[in-house]
Formats: sequence, structure tokens, C-alpha cells
Amino acid sequence: MAAGENIVTFLAQQMIAAAVPLVMAGIGELVAELAGVINIGIEGLMLTGCIAAYTAASCGYGSIGLCAGILGAMALAAMFATVAVSGRADQIVCGAAINILAVGASGTAWAVFQNWRQKHDMSVSLPHGAGFHKWPLPFLSRTPFFGPALFDQYTLCYVTILLGILVWWLLRYARLGLIIRSLGDFPEACQAAGIRVRAWRWGAVLFAGGCAGAAGAYLSIMRTHSFAADMTGGQGFVVLALVIFGRWNLFGLTAGCLLFGFINALQQVLQTARYTAHNRLLESLQHIPFQWFQMLPYAAALLALAVMAKNRPGPRALGRAWPPETPGE
Repeated sequence: MAAGENIVTFLAQQMIAAAVPLVMAGIGELVAELAGVINIGIEGLMLTGCIAAYTAASCGYGSIGLCAGILGAMALAAMFATVAVSGRADQIVCGAAINILAVGASGTAWAVFQNWRQKHDMSVSLPHGAGFHKWPLPFLSRTPFFGPALFDQYTLCYVTILLGILVWWLLRYARLGLIIRSLGDFPEACQAAGIRVRAWRWGAVLFAGGCAGAAGAYLSIMRTHSFAADMTGGQGFVVLALVIFGRWNLFGLTAGCLLFGFINALQQVLQTARYTAHNRLLESLQHIPFQWFQMLPYAAALLALAVMAKNRPGPRALGRAWPPETPGE
């Protein structure tokens, strides 16, 4: 029973750890897409959050790192909004450019950071206390099976839950939510009502950038306490797929993120079990390259996307510039 409880607890812990940055970034992307803006550069925004948070946290304060990650990603999101929202350029092309820029800029920043620290005989590792530590909730964190996974987490995990509840309420019951949904479905009606479409879309893009930056900071200064080139590993693209999988609904998005996290945790268990368990079936998995296990969550996300994407279209004006081009332009 203890062994079974340990496995369940480990799966639950790894599932939540993998799902938190996806949910955080997904909340922002969901709001942006409901407002009519699709930013495939979310991968780059998360990567920017990773490097900005890690380098800033090297001063010894994790809170400064978190703020830097959020602000760094928002600055990159502002560049995207300037070209795609204000300049009415193609949003897919602009998002791809953001990804390319972020990969190059983060790699260069990491190299400069390493050289500078080594030149001054300083370690590139975070100082003690600079990274965040888990904050267990009294009594609840000792609940069997799921207690440690749900109630022994970083503060950002609890913030993600509260933010999700707030965004769900706003989108469903508040005037703000009605405006956001109208921006993506009926921007003409918004303009007729005196709502500045591009200004509101700017706000949605910056909000999405901040969420992606926080997700990136979670990866570097909370979950791993380290940085590596391209450490997001395609998670930004998974977020895009999961927003579609969830049918532009917060509950569907969260379910997709948890499913991705569970499959990711399962592949970790399988990789470990095939070398430690005395079972013919598991031992036979030793001949399978470990990369096949690592690709399982991403393959599941693509399969879900292929199945769900055709069932319901997104916001009517998703990806369309505003104001629309006129024949005279």
C-alpha cells in the first residue's frame, strides 16, 4: 500500500509541476485569443521569462527575478502588439519572428551572463535563497495521496489557481469578460459601442505576455533552479494546442494541461521502472530509446489537437487585423 501511495503521490506531484506553467501561460493566451489575437510567439515569451528571471534572481532575491521575468516577457509582447495590433501585420508571421528573436536573444544573454560571472569568479548557480521554495499548507499538505501534490507547492501554483478562478468569473459574469469575448467575435459591435478595439487588444496581449513570463520564471527559478538553452522545450506550442483542445474554455484548457502533465509524469515513471522493476514487460522497454518516452506528452497534445480542432471554430475574428482592410487601401 505504501509503494502504491508513493507512486500515486509522485505522479500527482509531477503532474501538477508540469501543468502549472502551462495553465499560467494558457490563461493569458486564452484571453488574448478570445480578444481576437493569436500569438504563436508564446514559446519565445516563456523563454524570455526563463532567462530574465534567472539572471535577475542571481542578485539574491527570487521576487526580483519573478518581476524581471514578467516584465521581460511583457516587453517582448509589446513589440508583437506594436507590429501585429497597431501595425496590422500578419499575426502568425509576427509570432514566429518573436520566437526566433527570443531564442537568439536568450542564448546570447546566457552566454554574456556566464562569461561575466566567470570573469569575476562567481558561480552561475543561483545564490542560496534566491530561488523560491515550496510553501506547504498546514494539515492539508499531509493528506494521503494527493495532499503533497496539491497543497505543498510554490506560491505561484496557488496564484495560478486564484488567477484562473478570477479570469473564469470575469469572462463569464463581468462586463470586462463580455468586452473581451466581443473583441474576438464582433469587433464591429465593440467599435459601435465606443470601445477602442486595438487598445483593448493591446491590453490582452500584454496580459498574455505577463502570464507567459511568470510561467517561464516558474520553470527557471522554481521548478528547476537552473537555466538551459531552449529550456521551454516546445511548451509554448503545447499551450497553443491546449487552448484549441479546450475549445477556448478555461476548464477545457485546465483539463488539457493536467492531462499533459499526467502523461509527462507517466513517462518519467516508465523510464525509471524499466531499469528497476523485475518485470518482463517493463524490462522489455529497455530496448526503446528514451526519446520515445519523452515525446509521449507532445504526441498526445498533437493527437488531441487533431481530434478537437475541427469540432468548434475559435473566435470569429481570431487572427484578423483591426480595422479590416478596405478596397481602397
